[in-house]
Amino acid sequence: MMTETWETDGRSPVQIRRRACLADAGGRTGPAAVLLVADEHTAEQVARALTGQPVDLHPVHDTAAALLVAGRTCPDAVVLAPAGGRLSPADFLDVLHTLDPGVRVIVGVGRDDGELAAQAAARGATVTARPFEPSALLALLSAALGAPRSLAARPLPIQLGRLRIDNVAPRMWLDDTPIRLPLREHLVLRYLAARPDAVVSRRELVTAIWGDQTSGSDNSLSVHITRLRRRLAAAGADVRIEAVRGLGYQLTISPNS
Repeated sequence: MMTETWETDGRSPVQIRRRACLADAGGRTGPAAVLLVADEHTAEQVARALTGQPVDLHPVHDTAAALLVAGRTCPDAVVLAPAGGRLSPADFLDVLHTLDPGVRVIVGVGRDDGELAAQAAARGATVTARPFEPSALLALLSAALGAPRSLAARPLPIQLGRLRIDNVAPRMWLDDTPIRLPLREHLVLRYLAARPDAVVSRRELVTAIWGDQTSGSDNSLSVHITRLRRRLAAAGADVRIEAVRGLGYQLTISPNS
């Protein structure tokens, strides 16, 4: 009966689907839906910043296509950055407001985007600097989504050439291929990767990995370093862990990586 009313009140099929979607979204539980309208490079950066967050991210590189995705997903928030498509950012915001006047929008603007900043602010969007700074973006999204969907800044993966190292879980990726690591090897790699080209003493490494429980850990460090070197070589990573005689260890990246 409700559907028949929608179909006879002058609304278009798109508006009808949108209204039904919004009704369903009102009872949505679990991850928040975030529509990201951005070029591929920016989308990858934002996706990394939101890794592990309670967010269901929908990246779209075309403004017109993004409106179709908005109609299907009823996002809790929209993040807009430079993207292709026939619609200008201002036109995109106008149509989005028509579809869903209540959706929270965050617009990233560069140094030379004063006009876009003014247009976005005039349409009720939150304006922030671009490139996005992860902690600032998380704070804005947390405010937009509201409790209980708060987001907290978490350590971002460490990128070393083709190698990416998780800053939380014991894993790494080589060219986006995931590789699991034993915990101690991960801790050693993560500590050295956060200090590329620096010479880290054995004592510093032992203290960082084992803390106060250092009994027998000096020999254990040598074993973990050896295994880690073999693992990196087997994976074809352009990262080397070299022993600096009398000083410690140094992680270096191939200049061709």
